[in-house]
Amino acid sequence: MFAKSRRGLYCCVNSLAFVSFVIITTLSLSACNGEPETPSAGPLVRPVIFIKVAEAEASQVNQFPAVIEANQLSELAFQVGGVLQELPVNESQQLNRGELIAKLDQRDLKSSRDSATAQFQVAESEYQRALSLSKTNAIAASVLQQRKTEFDVSKAQLERAEKALADSVLRAPFDGVVAQKQVENLQTVSPGQVVVSYMSADTLEATIDMPASFIANVPKDAADREDRQAFVILDAAPNQLIEAKFKEANLLADTASQTYAITFAFRPPESLLILPGMNATVELRFESQTEGARVAVPLAAVSNDGENNYVWAIDLTAMTVSKRNVSLEQGVGKMVVVTSGLDKSDTIVGAGAAYLSEGMQIREWK
Repeated sequence: MFAKSRRGLYCCVNSLAFVSFVIITTLSLSACNGEPETPSAGPLVRPVIFIKVAEAEASQVNQFPAVIEANQLSELAFQVGGVLQELPVNESQQLNRGELIAKLDQRDLKSSRDSATAQFQVAESEYQRALSLSKTNAIAASVLQQRKTEFDVSKAQLERAEKALADSVLRAPFDGVVAQKQVENLQTVSPGQVVVSYMSADTLEATIDMPASFIANVPKDAADREDRQAFVILDAAPNQLIEAKFKEANLLADTASQTYAITFAFRPPESLLILPGMNATVELRFESQTEGARVAVPLAAVSNDGENNYVWAIDLTAMTVSKRNVSLEQGVGKMVVVTSGLDKSDTIVGAGAAYLSEGMQIREWK
């Protein structure tokens, strides 16, 4: 009885397994034969930034990074050695020409000067006496020559001693400011050792690297001031224009950048503390010589296909783009002047132009 029931249970389990297999297989085949729903793909619409073309100003402005330098920088040093006895100046202190900067201990130098003075006086007296005796032939010519030699030697020794004493004092060579002290008071210094760095206070310089094509725009003299001007703008005071004048140009181009070092001189305003090493911008302004319509666009909006410069003009009605060749005015900066190919009523693509094609649908990226 038990064996029979066990066999019946086994048959029932096998039947259920078979039915389950048939159901799963049927569902799988139905899924494979069915076609999945796919959304309909529409035309590609590119998001781009719209830029309204602006009319360019008559004055073209080019800016170049610059570094402020001293117009006159001197490393002041004693020509004699000794112990530094006086150093009354401080860094950033303004001095007038001739004011004391530093002085050495002069005791030994004064003793040498006094000794040389005494020797010179004796030699001069002997020479004058011999010269007087020679007029009456009361002294040999050789003795007269010896006295003259002694006189000349003593005179040279006295001049050296006086020069050494004078060289033990450093004075301001021109109106300026103490940029840096290199020694401390009571320190022993050697001949030629730099005591202070001293620079002019009334005029500073700004040096830029300029491409050759822009050198003609540099205002060289007063005759150019009407249509060409130069200004220095400090990074620390970006809203203040400081008028500058062309000073000099390096005639040899940098081999790597193919640019020329151009230096401008300017007088710092009293309201600003300007020191060498500060970062600044030199701004060159000149009246454009290009006649006709001139519009300005961002430099990033202009592309080049190897032959022509072009922008993507936007048809605001159809919301499509078309390639427009343009001519550019030479310039430096984020904005560039277009002399032909656009007018001030056009709208162009400002960003996203790399993925555009002729007639492509676009939308404004906000």
